[in-house]
Amino acid sequence: MPADSPSSDVDAPTAVDVQLDHASVMTTDLDAAVSFYVDLIGLSLRTVEDDPVRDGRRRALLTDDHGQDVVELIEMEEMKHPSVPGRGGIHHLGFSLPSREWHSLRSRLDAADHAYEEVKGRLFVRDADGLVLEIEEG
Repeated sequence: MPADSPSSDVDAPTAVDVQLDHASVMTTDLDAAVSFYVDLIGLSLRTVEDDPVRDGRRRALLTDDHGQDVVELIEMEEMKHPSVPGRGGIHHLGFSLPSREWHSLRSRLDAADHAYEEVKGRLFVRDADGLVLEIEEG
């Protein structure tokens, strides 16, 4: 239906400038997850701290090359048991890298003997907890 055509008596909602702030990922092993995202994927570690929302938990905040928080890792050791509800609630995280950095990532994954699949200019790799990352060659 054209934008200027009335579809009902109710006004359509106005578009809002919504931007992704970060992705929050639960992890059973915070140190292993930080190592994966920093050493292999190339994000930077901003901080590891007590979680301000969840008492008794630690979290890590990871940034992109502009210093923007993009991934929050939350320590949830009890998720080691496969019957925990909500396990695997995120389907995948998508990243885009310039060609040079994408090839560098693929080389780091090869050097670390970390399994991945390459499909049409995208790398599909699992993090320390099995979450799938899709990294597109930009």
